[in-house]
Amino acid sequence: MNKKTHVDSKKKDILQAAMRLFATKGIDGISVKQIGEAAGVTDAAIYKHFKSKDAMALEVFGQYCNSYTTLIDFYRKQDGSFVSRFHQLVDDVLEMHDEDQCGLLLLSQHHELYAEASHSQHVRQPLEALTEFIEQGVQRGELPKQNAQLSGVLIIGAITRLSVSSLEGELPQELVPFATEVKQRLTALLSEGQ
Repeated sequence: MNKKTHVDSKKKDILQAAMRLFATKGIDGISVKQIGEAAGVTDAAIYKHFKSKDAMALEVFGQYCNSYTTLIDFYRKQDGSFVSRFHQLVDDVLEMHDEDQCGLLLLSQHHELYAEASHSQHVRQPLEALTEFIEQGVQRGELPKQNAQLSGVLIIGAITRLSVSSLEGELPQELVPFATEVKQRLTALLSEGQ
């Protein structure tokens, strides 16, 4: 049993190192050797857990994609006004960013590997979940009529850009202090509609 725990912890170390490197340098800018060095393991240890660097990137992307999609779906299913649920969602996303910048940075990348996985594996994307959440607000009469997918793209783009700006030093590392202003501006975007 100890061996399995050790193997699982090594896989976790590899994934954490890969997440940081993929998020900050991109998939193509990183080698398996660099991931191994960052994780403190050999190339052989990496290949014991993953068939390829692309397979590792897909697992990392899938984890983040699923965590954000699940979070959006959670708030869509809750009771309460659209605005209060949306504000709670934004608070959680900013807190998740401050705990781990990698998620939003990965979602901001547009590598063909992620697009291919999304289509071939029918991975539910955060954009799909957010579009449904916004459509719910429109159907309930809480938001004006609008192109919910366009609004979702604008919101995700704004939030992922916050993460990139934080990484590049244009904004502080922590985004939670901006939560009130971010919620006001994003809510205004949704409230104007068409």
